[in-house]
Amino acid sequence: MTALLSLTAVTAGYAGIPAVRDLDLSVAPGEIVAMLGPNGAGKTTTLLTAAGVITPMAGAVTAFGRPLRNRLEQNARAGLVLVPDTRGVFHTLSVRENLALARGGLDEALDLFPALNDLMSRRCGQLSGGEQQMLAIAKALVLRPRVLLIDEMSMGLAPVAVQALLPSIRALADRLGVGVLVVEQHIDLALSIADRAVVLHHGRVVLTGKAADLRADRHAVADAYFGAG
Repeated sequence: MTALLSLTAVTAGYAGIPAVRDLDLSVAPGEIVAMLGPNGAGKTTTLLTAAGVITPMAGAVTAFGRPLRNRLEQNARAGLVLVPDTRGVFHTLSVRENLALARGGLDEALDLFPALNDLMSRRCGQLSGGEQQMLAIAKALVLRPRVLLIDEMSMGLAPVAVQALLPSIRALADRLGVGVLVVEQHIDLALSIADRAVVLHHGRVVLTGKAADLRADRHAVADAYFGAG
């Protein structure tokens, strides 16, 4: 199956200092790829490079068969949408106003997150962390993405709140054919919904495979995660 998003031999970082090196990664339609690794492994740098926020020092990024433009808004309109770890929602606006800013397919977003229907008039700052994350992903879905990039879905959330979001992430891949690249610290939760996973350590891919296989071999994941071996 042709990849929607591909990073080939990508090296990227900040001020000329690489944070990821010689990285190969792809996301196919309807596929969820989990990107795992300790803090400082290069996960967010990879996601920002995939979104077009960071220009690679070497290598190539292609989206939908074309070289990626380093213009976040244009990429989002083309179907490559980033949900940052800050969630990208406006706390002084209501849920309805936040969703209206995206100007797109509201029905599909509310179909996946029906709980938002009862929160439309509530200001985002009054929502729980889980509700804010739900809104952030719904806001991204309004743009009708072909690829969704999610940075630290569980940031500041209890595991039970993350678990409540997982079926919707799986559903948008299965029902809408969206490719998903998700950065996540909760290894078990990420592997429970992913098709494939990659583990980064010091900016390099040290382990990759089917999520089910990695979930069954936690020793290999732990060794890769902490740089053992």
